[in-house]
Amino acid sequence: MTVQGLSLQRSFDVLAPFGWIVIYGAASGELTSLPVTNIFALKSVAGFSLIAWRAADPEQARREMTEVAEYSTAGQLHTAVHARLPLAEAAAARPMSEHVEGGWDFAWVGLAAGAAA
Repeated sequence: MTVQGLSLQRSFDVLAPFGWIVIYGAASGELTSLPVTNIFALKSVAGFSLIAWRAADPEQARREMTEVAEYSTAGQLHTAVHARLPLAEAAAARPMSEHVEGGWDFAWVGLAAGAAA
């Protein structure tokens, strides 16, 4: 999901204290900015861009992308969805991501807009 401009600001408006917004890439080519006062409410933002990664360390990026491609070709990449929740139950996703079975310290919890998940 791409979050830009007004959507990004609205996301900060509803984010709980100590919450995080992670922005991955800028595929649209449009960059946005946030007032620094947004983070004064104990809210955080992090960003990642493959283009910036390749610029910062092209050799590492090449090696690691080659490794991921090899895993994919070999059928070794798998996705596990721990839970699917309606967007109205988004608050329940946080504890699930911390307490999943099997020793994982993260989980993929899908949130769906609308009545049914």
